[in-house]
Amino acid sequence: MTHRVDESEDGKMVRQVLRNRFRFSRRQFRRLKVTDGVRVNGSFAYLTSRVKTGDVITVTLTDEEPVHIPPQPVPLHILYEDEDLLVLDKQPGVVVHPTKDYRDWTLANGLVHHWRERGEAHQVRPVTRLDKETSGLIVFAKHAHAHAFLSGQMANKRYEREYLAIVNGHVSRASGTIDAPIGRDPAHTSRRIVTPDGAEAVTHYRVEAAFSKASLVRLSLQTGRTHQIRVHLAHLGHPIIGDTLYGNEEDAAMWGMERQALHAARLTLIHPRDKSPRTWESPMPADMKQLLDRVKQAENK
Repeated sequence: MTHRVDESEDGKMVRQVLRNRFRFSRRQFRRLKVTDGVRVNGSFAYLTSRVKTGDVITVTLTDEEPVHIPPQPVPLHILYEDEDLLVLDKQPGVVVHPTKDYRDWTLANGLVHHWRERGEAHQVRPVTRLDKETSGLIVFAKHAHAHAFLSGQMANKRYEREYLAIVNGHVSRASGTIDAPIGRDPAHTSRRIVTPDGAEAVTHYRVEAAFSKASLVRLSLQTGRTHQIRVHLAHLGHPIIGDTLYGNEEDAAMWGMERQALHAARLTLIHPRDKSPRTWESPMPADMKQLLDRVKQAENK
């Protein structure tokens, strides 16, 4: 990573410039110090060195620690990749990261395999996560600095995410905001519920198409709680079709949907290297298109 010192940074220490420009953490500074990873105009520089206008600071991020996730050739639909991040279009039914129930054939296993094929080694750092049965866009950071930068965007609500969901029932309001705190369900370890003592959770929605038995809704997240969209839509009285955890199996069977009809359709972020806004979109997947067709056919009967 390189940066040319401007007039506002004249006379500052390297550490100050890097902290302001790249938001390096204390851990990253310690690593740079140990690896002699900072150069000014091509020569080694201490973090306490002073710089002047026009100096070029070069930072070399060292290779990652060994990856302990076994590589497996999981099919990946990669939309974008550079030295800092990777964006892929996740298929439904695939787990993001190994768990005690899903130890193999996750996206993480596929990414480790993909990077090994490219001669790279990275820790798998998802910036956001998608449920197993949710499809669509997901971002992975390729090093600690990118992960910290992108995670900071989420905390500051600068990371924009839009989802498409097909829900049960006719959503009467054209748009709205669901502002309802979410916490764990004490009676069910996997579930979340709306509860006064939960964490802040805010979801904005806009109805794209409303029918008597189901509606297509576009949603954007202001916060990122576990199962937030699923919990909020169920709380609104319109659970997602196919969501057996927050809806019911009878509705899923009636519509012939084998997973929750939820898709991460659009995301915008600020790139950690050049600070430019980047946007990616993913079209509605085939199974949700087919579901929407069935909803329209039911409307015309």
